[in-house]
Amino acid sequence: MIPTLQSADATVARFVCETSDDWAQGRTLFGGAQAMLAVRAMRQWLPALPPLWSLHSTFVAPIAAGQILIEVTLLRQGKTAVQLSARLLDGEQTAAIFIAAFGQSRNSAIQLNPAACPLGTAGETAQELPYIAGLTPAFTQHYAYRWLAGALPFSGGSQPVNRIQLRQRDAGVLDEAHIVALADAIPPVALSLLQGLTPASTLSWSLEFVRHLPPISAEGWWHMDATLLAARDGYCNQDAYLYGPDGELMALSRQVVTVFG
Repeated sequence: MIPTLQSADATVARFVCETSDDWAQGRTLFGGAQAMLAVRAMRQWLPALPPLWSLHSTFVAPIAAGQILIEVTLLRQGKTAVQLSARLLDGEQTAAIFIAAFGQSRNSAIQLNPAACPLGTAGETAQELPYIAGLTPAFTQHYAYRWLAGALPFSGGSQPVNRIQLRQRDAGVLDEAHIVALADAIPPVALSLLQGLTPASTLSWSLEFVRHLPPISAEGWWHMDATLLAARDGYCNQDAYLYGPDGELMALSRQVVTVFG
């Protein structure tokens, strides 16, 4: 899924991209894939962008796999920081909006290294989320999951916390955009508390990087700790921490999920 530049001027660029059904999540394209496309389009238009520090996403309407239009706008370019927006379009309908902040390294007197995550091994006791065509979301065939704590989706669990090992099944190298998608690949914790299949979708999602890696092999297992903070009126608030294969904190995630049941 590589966006192709259609047109551009000083502040706006327009891309087209072909996506396939194996990246679907119900009747829409997997939100992490949408974010990945947005980031790739931004970097394709402005290759000299510094590292990505934050990405704020709002999912407005479902967008099916197929041809997708992406409109990227330069919001501001300062000495060290650049901010852009990207809209995913289904015809003239806005399907998703992304705001990204990229920033160069700078000297600072403040240095704080967050605690690392113990690199546990799943072993034979870990629960794995299998890919079952027609039952689990299509995009999950690209990821492997091991539950270290918490319950599988729709299994009627009682704990509002999931600890999950995950990795991309597809061979190759993970770049920044792949890591963005990986950070959205786990199911919402709220689904683990439900007994039986229930529709749900992400309303908004924020991702903040705390460090950056050069492109890294997709073979390693990543780790994600996710906590359901609140649930009321059909809306669920979730925090998550993404740790790299070395156990060091990589990114922070916050999500609002709508549950229809």
